[in-house]
Amino acid sequence: MPDPTDQYRVPARAHSAEIKVKGSRFIAHVLPAADTATAEALYAEIKKKYYNATHNCPAWRITPDEWRYSDDGEPGGTAGKPILKEIVAADLLYTLCVVTRYFGGTKLGTGGLIRAYGEAARAALSTVPVEIKIRTRTLELRFGYELESSVRHFITRFEGKIEASDYSNGVIFRVAIPLGYAEDFIRTTGEAHLNKIEWKCL
Repeated sequence: MPDPTDQYRVPARAHSAEIKVKGSRFIAHVLPAADTATAEALYAEIKKKYYNATHNCPAWRITPDEWRYSDDGEPGGTAGKPILKEIVAADLLYTLCVVTRYFGGTKLGTGGLIRAYGEAARAALSTVPVEIKIRTRTLELRFGYELESSVRHFITRFEGKIEASDYSNGVIFRVAIPLGYAEDFIRTTGEAHLNKIEWKCL
């Protein structure tokens, strides 16, 4: 199996959950987001769908170092930040969480808002189906036709995936190899084929 440190968790599909706090409805939407641009586009769609809501407060976490949140008109620090905190607690990446609020007539105060937004986000994030992904290195391999069967064997052995192929002038494979296996794959496969393979890291 690949090194566990090469693994990360993402939402397998869109998911939602709803809670009520003193008459206000909090609907948390969790969606997979491949990058910040995707998260922004998905957030815009939710805002359009729930245009009549009092607030649509988002947070997204793409990588441990790439994240963003907004309070969408709620007092500063009471909505987006607690939502992001729950994404981190759920150990999810490439994740957008938007909590939609319909005001119920009773003000919750700063502490109450923080708890409500966090609880709504947690309700959805703790029940969303999760998919385990593997960090990979993408390589381009060029070799003669006679080596194809053997090269495929080594790709399978190191749990790689052929993402694209070209047979117009010899064989060109674009291969994704689990990050922890990449160096061993290059060394072992190269030695086994007497270095008749051309390599390029993409």
